[in-house]
Amino acid sequence: MRVTRDHAIAFVDLSNSTRLFRELGDENARDLTQGFYARVATVLPRHSGRLVKTLGDGVMCAFPDADTAVLAMSDLHGQIAAIRPPSQPLRIHSGISFGSVIVEGDDMFGTIVNVAAYLAAIARVNQILATQATVDRLSPLVQAFARAAYSARLKGDDRESQVHEIQWQTDRAGITNVNPTGVRTLPADEGALQFHFGGAMHRLNAFRPHLAFGRDATNGIVVVDDFVSRTHAAVDVDTMRFKLTDRSANGTYVAFDGAPGEVRVLRGETVLHGSGCISLGRPLADPQALPIVFRRAQRALYRV
Repeated sequence: MRVTRDHAIAFVDLSNSTRLFRELGDENARDLTQGFYARVATVLPRHSGRLVKTLGDGVMCAFPDADTAVLAMSDLHGQIAAIRPPSQPLRIHSGISFGSVIVEGDDMFGTIVNVAAYLAAIARVNQILATQATVDRLSPLVQAFARAAYSARLKGDDRESQVHEIQWQTDRAGITNVNPTGVRTLPADEGALQFHFGGAMHRLNAFRPHLAFGRDATNGIVVVDDFVSRTHAAVDVDTMRFKLTDRSANGTYVAFDGAPGEVRVLRGETVLHGSGCISLGRPLADPQALPIVFRRAQRALYRV
């Protein structure tokens, strides 16, 4: 059954999880991740929250109101920060949004969910970000710990709004006060990136963050051409950017719609923006080139 209700949604992401797995090894890093999940499971009942789902290196939680969400995230951040490396080299960052969400069984969907995921991804290590709608619904005592940190154009809202940082630290000596005249603007979530090739469409977003190109059948997009390397190139989601990395012998050619010429990337990187075409191993003007078309999709980059 599908219903619509007001909830506070919080996302918590592990910081530098890829580095943890690389430095500690899969087994040790997995143990740390499971320990993080266990700590989340301990914190949530104390604040009337529930775990909606785990998402690789993060979790999505739901709360009945804004106060319980902010208190739970502050509690969780404080507990994680209290365990010093090397005992547990984990750090987290979080985002909270409040509003009407679609509830279907145990899962939740909608713009409010997407915005919370976006804020968690944008937040710095040890930072909790919350929407203006969340802060507006806090009790005065809890609201005192929120400060305006950014302005942003959030998905589903044409107006620019404030994004607040929640001051969860009990020791405020190391906190820098924000100059209210210099509030920064967060990059807008302009949507996922779609790739079209061979009659198929592939979508990259924050939860499907990697797409490989090459001649080998293990790649997400397989291009059969003698000028194409087995593992030729890949695109990865890097917060708000889509970063193309070339690993080939002949390079990758990128042409952006509305810009003259094309860019050749050889054993290097470039950021994909807007729309355009990619060719592996051959200039796009080559009659034998096999273009891969890319374009921004309307679907949110942080849509779960």
